[in-house]
Amino acid sequence: MTRRMLGLYVATAGLAAAVAGVTSGTPLGDLVYFGAYLTIVVLVCWTATRSSRGGDRLPWLYVAFGQVAWLLGDGIYPISMLLHRDGDVAWSAVLWTIGYLSYGAALVAMARRRAGRWLRPAVLDMLTLVVAASIVIWIIFVSPYLGELAVDPLGAYLYVMGPLGDIAILAGVILLVLSPGRRTGATRLLLLSAVLRIASDLGSTFIPSLDLAIAVGTGVILLSNALLIAAALHSSSDELTVPARRRPTLHPARVWFLGVGLLTAPAVLFARREYAESERILLFAATVIAAAFILARFSSALRSLERAERELDHRSRHDPLTGLANRSALHEELEACPLGSTVLYLDLDGFKAVNDTAGHAAGDTILRVVAQRLRSAVRGCDTVARLGGDEFAVVLTGLGEADGIRVADRILQDVALPVEHEGAWYNVGASIGIACCDATGHAAQWRPAALLRAADTAMYQAKGLGRGRWVLAGGPS
Repeated sequence: MTRRMLGLYVATAGLAAAVAGVTSGTPLGDLVYFGAYLTIVVLVCWTATRSSRGGDRLPWLYVAFGQVAWLLGDGIYPISMLLHRDGDVAWSAVLWTIGYLSYGAALVAMARRRAGRWLRPAVLDMLTLVVAASIVIWIIFVSPYLGELAVDPLGAYLYVMGPLGDIAILAGVILLVLSPGRRTGATRLLLLSAVLRIASDLGSTFIPSLDLAIAVGTGVILLSNALLIAAALHSSSDELTVPARRRPTLHPARVWFLGVGLLTAPAVLFARREYAESERILLFAATVIAAAFILARFSSALRSLERAERELDHRSRHDPLTGLANRSALHEELEACPLGSTVLYLDLDGFKAVNDTAGHAAGDTILRVVAQRLRSAVRGCDTVARLGGDEFAVVLTGLGEADGIRVADRILQDVALPVEHEGAWYNVGASIGIACCDATGHAAQWRPAALLRAADTAMYQAKGLGRGRWVLAGGPS
């Protein structure tokens, strides 16, 4: 739907909601309300079932199902009251309850699709805030009617049904707000619709005039339903179900909200000591549950932080292409290198020609294969590093000159084996410089930088002698 058509629809719906509210309780008001609501239900059913929605159809089917249930409940209730068939009012209560649950399920389904693998933190935050909000709703809107349940269960339920149903909608709203993803026109319309519905159910209690409360509630509810359909018709409605691409960040305000949620039940408990023992136990249980959700949330956040720190540490110490240690990690290994260890400095022969003629993809394949061959040629306690380009280094921990020469010979043979890339075979070689940390008398002179520099100099000597060979460094340069 174009922006102009959507604006016209919202304006028309707003006018119908105003007329239905002003004329509520009259035949004209009923005609306007049910005519507008029936149109809304037809639109949402058409939107939910159109084939272009593909995989994101389920949340809108929940919306359509809930709207149909609400419309049927609205239709049955006045007829039952007019015919004095009190038993039929129970059907309205059932249908209205289904509508609330379907609305909440739609919001949760949208948030679940949007959040993807990042859903768990938002769920924990949502549960904490919903428990806190449920405590407030229970105290203000439910607890005063508990005494009437034994006398008039249906009548008492009709009073508390809206606030209890709002908990389901509120859960979906909070989850949608806390989930990552884009938030443009469609999301704002959806959230406004939900907020209006909750405000209508909870706010009407504070309106002193019953007629005014009915008028405001009728208009606001109709407008809320219309905005819900406007979100479905909006050109950006796909954002409500498209998975987020970026990891969400923990906004500082969320921590304060969680703290408020944790303190809600204790504050109420200490502020109003006249509660019966059962309700005091209920509030205490709610406090424990909220605290458990908050602890689980922060435990999850700490684990995520630890994983992120490990990943950052790994990236800072390893080459992204080959997974080998980088120059920084190599220097740390050299600092801890025991006496009698050996360093090999390698440079690939013929790599630049292959990289220039066959392309960087072939060059990357060769580098990855060479890295794997270097790992296979040494022990698990040894270190293999990529220093940049086609230069590598190997630290043979605790191995002397003879073992270093033996490993260098094996590396020359392994690197010279052909490498396959996209059906073509390529050959490269290696030139190796060998520098040993003398355990007998020169250990103090062999600092890490000098040791690596000596192996580097020996490698260039090997290249000058014809490549495909190793040269043993005579001493630090």
